[in-house]
Amino acid sequence: MLLARVVRLFVLTAILAVPGIARAQIVVSLYPVQGNLDPKIRTDAEGLIESGVRSSDRRFGTFVLRGPVPLKASCAPKATTECLAGLGRGGAVIYAEAAMEEGMVSVTLSLITAQQQRTKPVNFRFVAGFLDLRPAHFAIEQLEKAATELKSTPVADAVAPTEPQAEVRPAPQAQAVAATPQPAGELDPLYEQGSASHSSDSLYDQPRPSASGWMRKTGIYASIGGALVLGTGGFFGLRSRSLNNDLSNRYTEGRLVPADRPRYDQVKTYNTLANTLMIGGGVVALTGLTFWGLSTVSFDSDGQGGGNFYVRGRW
Repeated sequence: MLLARVVRLFVLTAILAVPGIARAQIVVSLYPVQGNLDPKIRTDAEGLIESGVRSSDRRFGTFVLRGPVPLKASCAPKATTECLAGLGRGGAVIYAEAAMEEGMVSVTLSLITAQQQRTKPVNFRFVAGFLDLRPAHFAIEQLEKAATELKSTPVADAVAPTEPQAEVRPAPQAQAVAATPQPAGELDPLYEQGSASHSSDSLYDQPRPSASGWMRKTGIYASIGGALVLGTGGFFGLRSRSLNNDLSNRYTEGRLVPADRPRYDQVKTYNTLANTLMIGGGVVALTGLTFWGLSTVSFDSDGQGGGNFYVRGRW
């Protein structure tokens, strides 16, 4: 009975894991939020966007965040589509603009893919000093839908969004740059990166992926494989039990014949196979579940030899 319950448990786990495997995910990076903002408000905006993307990762959504957050690399002096697409290193980059009016911060998001496609912008607002996660998480969900629609559109047919971007008041020293016409397909530089660490250090151009992605996939596949091996072991165990019961009944009734001798050897072989497969399958499945559980812990490089440690989950 215990063996049958274990087999059913792992089969159920494998069935529940299939939708998560089938869902294609996009590794995304966050470009520093652009706009004439106070550094603390800029950090709050980036934190809300990061929270929304990590929420997507937890629910097996479309986006998986890649560190460092935000990116240390810069596209100064012009944040062009080509430059931003290159920063994604085969994934995608979230480009955000923000403006503050009367205590409310308006943030506009768009996603730039490695194929230099750009989604339609989505918006959310928050009160400075009061961080409500819900609008940011909803905006990320809308960006997920826009990214899914963009993936189904051929690159040659991709059209830049026509919706207006968030209104940003340029700093006085950036007036001359803002007045200069920009070539088609480029993004206006909305914020001058004043920090030297954001200028040209090639070390920051190498973001490292989160550890949770490969651990989740390894855990899911190992759990499914272990469940299949457990099921095979259960089959041989049931077959061995059936043959043993039949031989016992024939012995009790005095119907055994010399031709039944090979069937005893078959029972022994089935028992050995069942025990081996059950032990091996259980070890593989439990290892997979362990990896799956550890995938809720991720390590994001900060680009300076250190990193951030995140434990994700719901209480």
